[in-house]
Amino acid sequence: MKTIATLMIAAALVSAPFAAVAQDANATTTTTTSTDAATAGGNMNYGSLISSLNAGKMADIGTFTATSKVNCVKVSTLKGDASADATALDNALTKNSAQVAGLKTSIEGNADLKTKLETSSCPIDKIVAVTTETDGSFTVYVDDRT
Repeated sequence: MKTIATLMIAAALVSAPFAAVAQDANATTTTTTSTDAATAGGNMNYGSLISSLNAGKMADIGTFTATSKVNCVKVSTLKGDASADATALDNALTKNSAQVAGLKTSIEGNADLKTKLETSSCPIDKIVAVTTETDGSFTVYVDDRT
């Protein structure tokens, strides 16, 4: 029983977000061009991306403005077992291919987001998901696997 409780506590600590983000209140444009999951939030992993895809949890691209913050995260930087999780990610991408295609169309239709992604070397054709974070920022997942 003690071992189970210890494992549950350890699992809770590992899954809890530890990153804090501070913003300048006077900033007019906030753009983050991070391509590393650890830099962009630290708790991003294959499981959360796969869950977002399967649940249809994509950001409302229409709410993105010129002052919105965006984090570009490469799939290769996500936490987890890339060899084991790659198949699950591929399955989720196949299952949700229409949603991903619609997402790319929405990105193309939002000039502010498209410009920020292009200037941050975040290729639109490689984007597989966009989520909204609790601070209102957008996280863009780019499939950089070969």
